Amino acid sequence: MKYTKYHMRYVFIPISIAFFISCAERKEKIYTTQTELKYSFDTVMVDSGNEYLHLNDRLLISDLSSDGKYLYNWNRNAFSLEKIDLDELQLVDNIKYEKEGPDGVGSYVRHVACSPEGKTIFWSYEKKGIWDQQGKLFRNLSINSILKDADFPEDFELFQITQFPNEQDKFLTLYDEWDTNTINLLIFDFSDASFKKVDLPEINKSTEFYSEILLDGSKVGRLNKDVEYTFDQNKAIIISNAYNYAYIYDMITDSLSFKAWDGPLVGDKKKFQYPKEVDYEKLWETARLSEEDMNFGVFNWDEKNKRYYRFAVKTIFGEEKYDYGAYKPIDAEVFLSIYDEDLNLIAESNIPEIQNKPSKHFVKDGKIWLHENIDDELAFIRMTIN
Repeated sequence: MKYTKYHMRYVFIPISIAFFISCAERKEKIYTTQTELKYSFDTVMVDSGNEYLHLNDRLLISDLSSDGKYLYNWNRNAFSLEKIDLDELQLVDNIKYEKEGPDGVGSYVRHVACSPEGKTIFWSYEKKGIWDQQGKLFRNLSINSILKDADFPEDFELFQITQFPNEQDKFLTLYDEWDTNTINLLIFDFSDASFKKVDLPEINKSTEFYSEILLDGSKVGRLNKDVEYTFDQNKAIIISNAYNYAYIYDMITDSLSFKAWDGPLVGDKKKFQYPKEVDYEKLWETARLSEEDMNFGVFNWDEKNKRYYRFAVKTIFGEEKYDYGAYKPIDAEVFLSIYDEDLNLIAESNIPEIQNKPSKHFVKDGKIWLHENIDDELAFIRMTIN
């Protein structure tokens, strides 16, 4: 069940961004859209020396250091963290980890995150904890031991975990309770082995686009229940791919707020109506409809310019399919929304030069960095908003 849900989240990202011309050098061209938003692109390559970087997961299991200097990418084949210097654009280390044993991170790592003090949080089915950069377990995060004595449902899935700034014992995550179809925020305090649940009512009452996936009459996943969060400025911003809204949890003030937008180009939510239940045999037809509808992405903070960026995408498909049944995308309509530091919408524009759903991206030095695989080498397309 959990594998199916995770698979649905990332299945439609297979095409390269086709409009960039030369990748060996930095080349730049200015574009102007109908909203007079001016932006430029350039391309940079990462020097990995004699090593091959792990690009098969499209950097989906990776994270930036707190200062934005390094990108840590998990290589699940070698069980190592590839440490990439983004200032020098080169691989500088390959940190090895054990799969099993006292320092083992588990056989299937789902998330990695950089802790504020420079260590790495690993999140696997078997283990959750903090490791140092010598591959040694620094702290075990026994979340299950905290939950086992509480009145907590048995069938749930935890998301990635984030450590509070300047509070070594406090962490947050989201959890999805399958039986009641609810997603809530969990805040853990390991100093006294306590936790609290924070309700997200707008997310949990907005089920109009959810589709249960059935296999032989049993539920094996859901479409359009793609909830994620990003962490910046001591705030966790929680979004749904189906709605143009967000919850903002402030870690400093321990407060929750909610904001909704109706963008001039992207609207306020998906538009299609989806069946409440979908047999697995018809999964890809419904998944195609979902991806052709508007899909709202996560927020990324631009520290240099004090603003947030968010992509929204409509994917365009042909009739050709992958071997496993999904339709192959051939194009996309990509939109960029820009918000001030109080999350007020200040600009929104179609970005016609981007012709597929943006893959892993982040903001560094005032630019949006989009991951790109060029001839099996790691590259980044950098977008500058002028």
